Amino acid sequence: MSAFMLPDRLGSSLGSGGAFEPPELKVAPAVTYHQHRACSALVRRMYAWRGYRTSPARQLIEDPNHATLGAWMEGELVATLTTSRDSSAGLLADNLYAEELAGLRKPSRILCEVTRLAVDVDSHDPELLKSLFRSSYQYARAIFGVTDAVIEVNPRHAAYYRREFGFSQIGSVRTCPRVNAPAVLLHRPLGNLHF
Repeated sequence: MSAFMLPDRLGSSLGSGGAFEPPELKVAPAVTYHQHRACSALVRRMYAWRGYRTSPARQLIEDPNHATLGAWMEGELVATLTTSRDSSAGLLADNLYAEELAGLRKPSRILCEVTRLAVDVDSHDPELLKSLFRSSYQYARAIFGVTDAVIEVNPRHAAYYRREFGFSQIGSVRTCPRVNAPAVLLHRPLGNLHF
């Protein structure tokens, strides 16, 4: 959906006379069994690297309330996340933040939750995560009709999500039993996709 944007000085430093062609980043929903398996493997690997526990994904590939997106570069998966529309089953964040989510649930709002976010440790371009979030928001608005997004993040990353993606913290620090790590709940209306 978007291409990596690299600084001009990188192209000239390669001796290519400015003809350097950056690799193309493609963000798309995982639709095949193998794509879902690759996304799950990346989540397990990156969560283990961080010392987090991982639990199996609760959604089925055919579940209409969940979409797993992958960011692929030159055919290799470099990042993934799952976006889930609020439904009668609720959201994973309801386990820790039911009261805060109840305050967001209104007839005019449809919530989605971002979970199972993982970026390969060798992928350092800040545009990668922005492209993945932009695509997930666009998908969630177009397919799920959502108006608001929530995400549970480690408190040490909360400032980044506020600054780069426009989230606001709406929940206090709690321990998330799914990953056995501290978490805070962040919220963002999806009316403005500029970041």
